[in-house]
Amino acid sequence: MLANIQGGYLTPPSFSQIKRFVEWNGENFEWVLVVVLCAGLMLSSWHNDRVTKMVVEQPQRNDFFFVDYFAIDDDSDAKYRYVPMRVLEVKDGSIVFKVGNVGQRTKLSPTKHVKADRAMHKNFYRTGTLELSPTRITELFESDAIYAAVRPRNIFINGWVVMKLSEL
Repeated sequence: MLANIQGGYLTPPSFSQIKRFVEWNGENFEWVLVVVLCAGLMLSSWHNDRVTKMVVEQPQRNDFFFVDYFAIDDDSDAKYRYVPMRVLEVKDGSIVFKVGNVGQRTKLSPTKHVKADRAMHKNFYRTGTLELSPTRITELFESDAIYAAVRPRNIFINGWVVMKLSEL
């Protein structure tokens, strides 16, 4: 142990204890690196889940939801089912979405969905809109049909342009 607590007082580690700890980490650097990377991945995943839950519970205009659209509309293409949806309007009893026109075969991260400023392309969204109740959105989130959600602070999501400045 690097520090001792005796009688309610914290005793700092001695120089030899610090030296031994540094030497051990130097000899086992690969294992320390693996543990740090795993902890970082777990923390990142936890953070992304918390952000998704927060956005789903309190949607705002210009939020992006990433969904399994086949769970919403079983007449849609089951092969290319993972699409982005952008919140256009939050009403009292419903939320209006602009649905993405480009589906993916697998769940992609929000960054990969909007990579290369895809959201700025003319045919990125379908012409119509979709209106869902908050209850339905909660059901979709709990069933994992909504697998990610992002609230952009400006016109970007992770460096990729997703909307015009005039749309803020």
